[in-house]
Order: sequence, then structure tokens, then C-alpha cells
Amino acid sequence: MSKYIPPCANACPVNTDVRGYLAAIARQDYAEACRLISANNPFPSVCAWVCPHPCEDSCRRAAVDSALSIRNLKRFAVETAGPPDNRDAAPVNKTGKKVAVVGAGPGGLTAAYDLARQGHAVVVYEKNNGLGGHFLTSLPVYRLPREMLKRDTDKILAAGVEVRTGVEVGKDITIARLRDQYDALVISVGLSSSKSLPLPGAGRPGVIMALPFLHKANIGEKQAIGSSVLVIGGGDVAMDVARTAVRLGAAQVKTICLEFRDQMPAHEWEVEEALDEGVVLINGYGPVEILSCDDQITGLKAQKVKSVFDREGRFSPVFQPGEFLIIPCDTVIQAVGQAPDNSFLNGSGLAVNSRGGIVTDKDTMTTSVPGVFTCGEIVNGPGPAIAAVASGHRVAELVNSFLSGAPAACPEIIEIIGPLPAKVIKLIPVQSRRKMPASAPAVRKNNFLPYELGFDEKSALYEAGRCLSCGLGAQVDPEKCAACLTCLRVCPYQAPVVGGLAGIPPEGCQACGVCAAFCPADAISVENLDMGIIKNTLDAVSGETGLVIFAGRDTYHDVLAGALQNKAPDLKTATAIVLPTAGALRLEWILGAFENGAAAVAIVQDKKGSRHAVSDQFLKALITRAQNLLEAAGIPGANLSYHILEED
Repeated sequence: MSKYIPPCANACPVNTDVRGYLAAIARQDYAEACRLISANNPFPSVCAWVCPHPCEDSCRRAAVDSALSIRNLKRFAVETAGPPDNRDAAPVNKTGKKVAVVGAGPGGLTAAYDLARQGHAVVVYEKNNGLGGHFLTSLPVYRLPREMLKRDTDKILAAGVEVRTGVEVGKDITIARLRDQYDALVISVGLSSSKSLPLPGAGRPGVIMALPFLHKANIGEKQAIGSSVLVIGGGDVAMDVARTAVRLGAAQVKTICLEFRDQMPAHEWEVEEALDEGVVLINGYGPVEILSCDDQITGLKAQKVKSVFDREGRFSPVFQPGEFLIIPCDTVIQAVGQAPDNSFLNGSGLAVNSRGGIVTDKDTMTTSVPGVFTCGEIVNGPGPAIAAVASGHRVAELVNSFLSGAPAACPEIIEIIGPLPAKVIKLIPVQSRRKMPASAPAVRKNNFLPYELGFDEKSALYEAGRCLSCGLGAQVDPEKCAACLTCLRVCPYQAPVVGGLAGIPPEGCQACGVCAAFCPADAISVENLDMGIIKNTLDAVSGETGLVIFAGRDTYHDVLAGALQNKAPDLKTATAIVLPTAGALRLEWILGAFENGAAAVAIVQDKKGSRHAVSDQFLKALITRAQNLLEAAGIPGANLSYHILEED
């Protein structure tokens, strides 16, 4: 990655190279896209389905039209590339050190994966009969197909991680025993218990906790729920619970929460999808009492909320005196948060705080007992799974340092690319975001099948082409720059700043490559324009090559699909050289294609769908010059053609 990283990568807890894998998708290199996705994330398949994609919330493209559909493109890449090759996952060199990990959720398995790849012998202890923690037990199967989870856990196991499922630490084996058997211990048990509100009537049959409810639904165990279900809570888990109750056949499902609609902790798309499936929201009411008759639940009494937060933004609900609402129901499911199950701490010797949690130094991730570390939600509290993955990476670094006696590396200081300048926003063509195809709500709510259907290749290539390639743009070599103003004259986005020498700030540069193509001093390079690939492709051109196509990244695929081939059916073979935009073309590349034996060269751009608003005048002048040189060499100028697909 370059010196500057875009906000999307910075927003990701593991700093995934978003722009890199989107660029790989755009050039149809799906194996490379998967390599970049997996570089910092051992759960690429899972995250492709269920990550809350904080990267999209920070996408600079949103200032132009709408953010990239990043998670959906990730899913397209991992599914198109297929399962990874795990044959070389295990390390060759072993350290002789042994590490135990308690908990097989995303944090624990990430730590285990990293430590195993560093050569340590790692054993994971998990009380459930499968791997994945929350991924396995709580996420509804219609949101995460379990074969995707297995794909990721298989790769982790292939690294040499040993797992012992169905073993409950604190009951089947103690923390003290693990400390005796291993050189280091990582505790990553997550938040596996549901919190509950101490409401009058909460102990009656028909009051259910969210996590056990979801777990039973995931394994197909029948549950006694009535026809009218009321879910207490306004977060993502509450939405999962409500949508699961719909699929289990409840005739009516409602959710109630203190927060007003715009304050709900659930992600907006989760709420919208629940509403589409018939879930009814009751916002701005707090539960007071669960009502019953003859030990059968009849409803919930709730009080109207005046405000949820105080002036400093702290949670401090204030209720309207005397304003109550009775909500009829026969089943109540509490989804008001998660907590750790600390039964494993019995006899551990670990210091606990006033809330019963493990006392942990959050900087070193160490506990009161030397050699015992913690990571994940048990340390940091509730959050997205990718944050637990980041925590697992960090604890693995610290444990490896502890075992080797070497100091742990300090986190790298990075620079983040700023927002798009207003003048640049106006110059970027608007392109609508591709929506994820999904089953109709009336269909999907009747089954547990995955309802998001995935992008086809055409949609994925279009969507990946919307990426602004933030930070992969032009860099000026001050030793070569002549301050001639050519870059400023040709830039479609007015990005260069010339004051003595040229400077091209990363905030404004759109990585189109036009300035590099026209710089007379060859002082500009573009990170998004791989000269090595272009040279190798041109070197491979031979007399058997019928057609060489130079095209912008967002037009090439349509061309090769037939638009240009139909124009020249006698040219049976085609070699494509993909540029950020056709305007980045250089004269020597055109001449080199003919010199190596190409019968014809075509330059193509799609003015209608192109991300870059590149003027034709410079490109047409280049083509005219090339045609004149070809004619002088005895090659018909007509063998070099220029096509704008919108006009064809």
C-alpha cells in the first residue's frame, strides 16, 4: 500500500486493502482479490456475508453519489475464486512452544491461526461442538450459510491448529491445569450469555433469551413460541430474533425498544429488512411488566419515553409520567445485550473486577497471571466480529513476543487521505450503486435459505469500476519535473498544484493516468498503472495476435464481450491492455504493439458509463500522430481505430 491509505481501509479494524482488491476485481483477477481480502482476515468468506462493512461508511465515493458496495464485491470475489488452497498453510519451522486458546470464536481462532503460522503448537478449547463462536451459534443461517464458515475454519485448521470441541473450560479442564500444560494461554470466550431485564413476570414460561433462541433455531431444534411474539431490544440481534421468529411461523412479530427510530443501535439495513418481512416496530417505549393470566403470557406493559440520552449523550432514559401502552403477545424474547459466561473462572486465580470480568491491561492484553492473555469481546465489549479478528491479531503478536523474548512491534502510524475537494466532486460523473439482488420478502420469510443472491459478473465489474482508487494516483519525481504545467493543462480533475514544481495532492487525484501519459519529462508515475504488466503484455504480442485493445478499466469487459469483435470478425484473437482510462495511453505502447506484429490496434472508451470524465481532444491528437507515424512506416493508418461505445 502507498504512503497514504484511504478512509475505507482505515475504517476496517484489520486495515483490509479495499482499493487493492476492488482494482483486482475490476481487472478480473479474482485470485489476487481473494489474496488481498485474506491477507489480514482469516474469515474472508464469513465477512463477505455478514460484516457490517464500516469501510462503506467511510467511502469517499459517497460524496459524489453513494458508497461502493464493498462487502457485496468481497462476496463476489471469494465465491468466484472458490475455496482457497490450504496445502501450504502450515509452517515449516516449529518453535517448540505450546499455546492454549480458550474459545473458538473469531478472536480466538484468529489468534490461534497467527500463532500456529509463527511455528507454535496451538490447541483451541471450545465448549460447543463446532467452531466459529457467534458465527456458528447466533448468526441466522439465512444470513450466513454454514459452508462459508467451514471454508474459513478449514483454512485455520490447515495451518496446524488443533481443536478440542465439546470441552468446557472450568468444568472439564481448569484454567490452572492449562497454565501448567502450556507456555501461554489466551482467553477469548466472547459474550456468550444473554442479558435480561429484571421485569415483573420475567420468570414465567414463554419468556425466552435471544442467544439460546437463535442457537436452537440454527440447529433446527423446535421451539415453543406462540403466534404473537414480542421482541425487546433495538439492536442487530433483536432484528435477527424478530426475523427468525417470522420464519418459525409466528403470525405476528413486534419489537419494542427505548430508542426512537433514528437512535436505534441496529444498522439501518437490518431494520429495513425486518420491516419488509412484516416485523412491526414500537419505538420510544420501555418495558415495565410482563403480563399474564394463569401463568400464560398475555402482553407487555410499557411506558412512553420522553428522552433516551442526556445532554452529554449518555444513556439516561426519562419516561413520560402516567403514559403507558399494553402490547398483546403470548411470547416475549429478550434481546437487550450480551454478557460473558464467567463460570470458567472458578479456581483460575485470575483477578476479576467489580462486574465479574477479567482484569486486563488493554495495552498489553495481559491479566494478573503471567502468561495469560485475553482478546476479543471479553476485553473490548460488544462490537463487530472484524474487531474481534483485529484483537486476535494483536494478542498473537504479544504472545509471540512473550514466548520469544523479543519486544512486540508498535502499531504503524499511517496517514489517511482527506475528503474529496468540492471542485473534484463536481467533475466526477455520477454512477448509481448496484444493489444486491435478493429474494422477495414474501418468499424469503417462509424459509431459512440465504436471501441475498449475489452479484453477477457484469454487476460486479461495473460496481468495482466505481472505486475512486483513492491514493493510487499520480506521484511526481522532483528530479525530473520541469514545472511545465502540462499536468495541470490535461488533468480532467484540476488536481495538480504547480508552485515551482508540480504537486498532485492525493485528496484530489483520481488515478486516471492522463497526466503521466502526457508529461513530456516522464516525471509522473501512477501507482494504479502497472508499467510492468503493460510491458510484459506488449512483449508477448506476436504475428499471431490479430487485435490489441487498449481500453479503460470500466470499458474493456463490454468490448471483449462482443461490441468491438463484431466490428472486426476477421480478427480472431485479441489481447487486451487495461488502463485506468483510455486517456492514459502512450504513443510508444501503440507503436510497440504494431512493431511486435499486431495486425490492428483499437482504442476504446465508454463515455456513457466511464468513471473518468476524460476529454477526447488529447487522445484524438495522440491517435492522429500515431496514424501518421504508421503511414510513414508503411502501415495503413486505418489499422489503428478509436471507438466510443456510446456512439456505436
